[in-house]
Order: sequence, then C-alpha cells, then structure tokens
Amino acid sequence: MPDHLPDCPCCGGALSPVDFAVRSTWPDPMLALSAEDREAAWGNEHLKAAEGVGAFVRCLMPVRLTGGSTLEYSVWLRVPAAELRHASEIWETPEYAGLRLDGTVANAVQPWPDMLGAPAGAEVRDPEAIPYLTAAEGTLMHRILHDEWDRDDVLSRLTYALPTPVRQRITQRWSLERSAGLALLRHQDRVYFSGPARTVHLDPLGTPPESAPADMVRELTADAPRDRDGELTETTGEAYRYAFWRPALGDGRIVHNLHGFVAVPGSVLHLTCVFDDPADLGWAQHVWHSVRPERG
Repeated sequence: MPDHLPDCPCCGGALSPVDFAVRSTWPDPMLALSAEDREAAWGNEHLKAAEGVGAFVRCLMPVRLTGGSTLEYSVWLRVPAAELRHASEIWETPEYAGLRLDGTVANAVQPWPDMLGAPAGAEVRDPEAIPYLTAAEGTLMHRILHDEWDRDDVLSRLTYALPTPVRQRITQRWSLERSAGLALLRHQDRVYFSGPARTVHLDPLGTPPESAPADMVRELTADAPRDRDGELTETTGEAYRYAFWRPALGDGRIVHNLHGFVAVPGSVLHLTCVFDDPADLGWAQHVWHSVRPERG
C-alpha cells in the first residue's frame, strides 16, 4: 500500500501541484508480517529482505498522466537473493551506475492491481537516484511505464490529501471535484472529504425514476430549517440544482454549512460542505457546482 511524500524526497522542498511522488513503504509480501517482524527484518529504506518472504529493491515507476503531468511512484521489485547482495555491495560505489536487476513487482497499485507479481527489470539512470523500473514490450508493466493514463482516474485512487484538485467519482452516477488539501475518507457506506477547516459529506440517494428532479429535492428539503443566509436554484440540462447555507453549532462552536442537492431522474446527490470561515462560502458553492451526473 503506498503512502505519499508531502515533500520532495530529494531536497525536502515543496512538490509541484501536478508532479509529485508516491512511496510504497513496504513490499506487499512483507505486510503479512507483524510490525515487529518487519522492523526486525534486514535492510534499509531502499533494500529489504525477510527470511521466507523474499528480497526486495525499491525502484522508481514514473507514470505519464493526461495534461502533461507525471506521478512518480516508488515500488518494490522482488529479486533473487544474490542480486540483492550484489546491489547492497555496490550501492555506494561507482559500480552502482551499471546496476541492472530482473524480478517481479512486489506492490499492487491502483488502478493496476494486476501489476503485483508482474515481471519487470530495473536499471540505474541517475547515480544519485534509486533504479528505474523497466519492462519488455507487450507486457503490462511496459504499458504502465509508457502509456498515458487519465489524470483524474489515477489521482482519485489516492485517498490522502493531494496538492491539486481532482475529479472524484463517488458512484457510477456521480462525480465532483475533490478540492486540493482534502483527504478521501470512508465510514461504513458513507464517503466524505476532509481537511483543515473544511469537510464535504456526500450522500447519494436513489429515487423513483418517474419523479421529477425538482419535486424530489423539494421533498428532501421540506423539513429543512427556514432560517438561512442564502439559497440558489439552477437547472443545467437534465440536472436540477438547489443549495442553501446557514451557520450552525458544531462541537461547541459556530460553523457554516452549505447543503447542496443535484437531482436527475432516478437519483439525487446531497452534499454538505462544512467550513469554519464564512469567507469559504465561495469554495462551498464551487464544490456544489462541480457535481456532475455520469453515464454508467
């Protein structure tokens, strides 16, 4: 499972909003070990081995995204024990520049779960960096390394807060923009985004297909509080949109809520944007406006 690097792994500086890194802390096979056994295993941040599990070398896996951006993963390559020993012996020497490895990928990364166990190689392209994955033509790993992948599809799989907005698919029917700085969280069947001073709760609802979208929203808001700071009603294509906003008491303090509804025949998405600063109303309205019905 990958965890992200909030800063550049090389210089410690802030990463670009579109080009950033994702690091897999452990090879997936080592996650079956207890935390104590993992920490006791041989190795360091780039080379690891565990008896009965395997030998692993961390490698870079850059992925090209639509829009001209790049997402650079680091994943683990399972290699023969002799190759790991050789890599360890030359890692800090001039011979490292000629290091070549062959093995299989030891992490599953969305949206490519089948990459776990896929054959791949690695080579050193920069003596100051860890090796880069390579792959033979016609293989899954060659496609991952050389094709261009949909930016939103790839980035939306990362659940932690991202430094850039991303279109997030919530259900087969609904998507919306997940703001920069908001993590994707799930509790039971509920989905929400959360970050400092901002949260977005999402509630997709099924409705009778014969019901008019405006009637569905009016029914859902019939018992809503009438004291409001403002409200908006819009119709775009087949979608009926309604939102109202008001302050509320939350955790012993005043917070601000925008309740937004977007309805199409047979489905409604209700979102609640909760924000501390009333000046963030524009942000909340932007999130509501970003809701989009999807086909299939």
